[in-house]
Amino acid sequence: MFSSGWLMVLAGFLILMVSWGTQFSFSVFFAPLARDFGWDRASTSGVFSLSILLFGVGSIFAGRMADRWGPRHVVAAGGILMAGGLLLSSGTQSLWQLYLFYGVTIGLAVSAGWGPLAAAVPRWFPAQRGLAMGIMSIGISVGILVIPFLSSHLISAFGWRFSFAILGLITGTVIIGSVFLLKKGPTPSEETPGGKGLAPVSPLSPSTKDWSLTEALGARVFWVFFFGYLLWCTGFYMISVHLAVYGIDLGFSPAGAALAVSLIGGGSIFGKLFMGMLSDRIGPQKVMVINLVLQGLCIFGLILSRNPLPFYLFSALFGFGYGGTGPQIPLVVAQFFGLPSLGAILGVLILSGQIGGAIGPLLAGKIFDLSRSYLGGFFMGGTCVMVSSLLFFLLFFLLRTPAKISGGEKGPVFKSPGPG
Repeated sequence: MFSSGWLMVLAGFLILMVSWGTQFSFSVFFAPLARDFGWDRASTSGVFSLSILLFGVGSIFAGRMADRWGPRHVVAAGGILMAGGLLLSSGTQSLWQLYLFYGVTIGLAVSAGWGPLAAAVPRWFPAQRGLAMGIMSIGISVGILVIPFLSSHLISAFGWRFSFAILGLITGTVIIGSVFLLKKGPTPSEETPGGKGLAPVSPLSPSTKDWSLTEALGARVFWVFFFGYLLWCTGFYMISVHLAVYGIDLGFSPAGAALAVSLIGGGSIFGKLFMGMLSDRIGPQKVMVINLVLQGLCIFGLILSRNPLPFYLFSALFGFGYGGTGPQIPLVVAQFFGLPSLGAILGVLILSGQIGGAIGPLLAGKIFDLSRSYLGGFFMGGTCVMVSSLLFFLLFFLLRTPAKISGGEKGPVFKSPGPG
């Protein structure tokens, strides 16, 4: 039976498509900005790093506001910020202006989308949360597939200034139009249409109580999430920002290099669909670990790529692994800490990821400026992702030892994941 929850999924799909697709398009704007202004790669990538960092900081406040008032007003404010930031970026004359117009404004705008939506959508689905989150987050994949490639052609035809302005108008219109489909959703104590409360997603048993943000910050398992998320995003955003310019260094045309970024989006569509269904069967933790290992291996593969076939293949597989990872994070967090404070808890965890996302691109840019090569930076990025997979694997052992979860005897008891 069709429910309001699926309207939420549709709205989230559209919002994430334009906001994240535009954000990932910075990789395509990278080369013309650096060329026209004579900026080095560390300084140019620092714009995106600031945007990602403020995305994380803003997610804490966006999550808290969405928990209290619902996602509609928060997401609408993000749409206004994104449209304004991109329009202002089109008039950039110096580096500090781009840091302000794009780095600050776009970072805060994107923070108003993913966290509130990821916290709101699971409330509508007592079952099939993995599938619902996977479908909604396919919007990110479609955006990454389409918008960087579109931006590349716009830049070739009209220049980067006009392209920023067009993206501003598109994102503002789509986001503000979509917010009318958003609702706060039922609380865990309210009844679902089938007459049952919001059950936790199988196969992981939930905590015996719902955690507040303060309680979560005192739990050891929270800090495993925190640093695992940070390391994953360090490697992921490093590749996402520098992949296009890396391809140009290998001899690809700007459009050919932009295609690799789009393939991340294309691969992630299949990752989200397949891994969303697999998550409902074997559990999101196992799915996360599998896909993190895949992403780490693909980064090492990109280091060795010199020809189009392996370059595009590893880009697509990297996207597949990314698509299979992101939607699982809110599900695992909800299983550990419950639903009432999910927005706030997820907001802090998003901050950890964006700290990593700020470090990764800046680190790779600085290493390139010093060595004229991406070898060292990409190797560090791949290593970070592999260590992240080990930390999320560690969650299996924390599930079997309740005292380690909270650091004390009063912590809730978690059961280990079933076979699905």
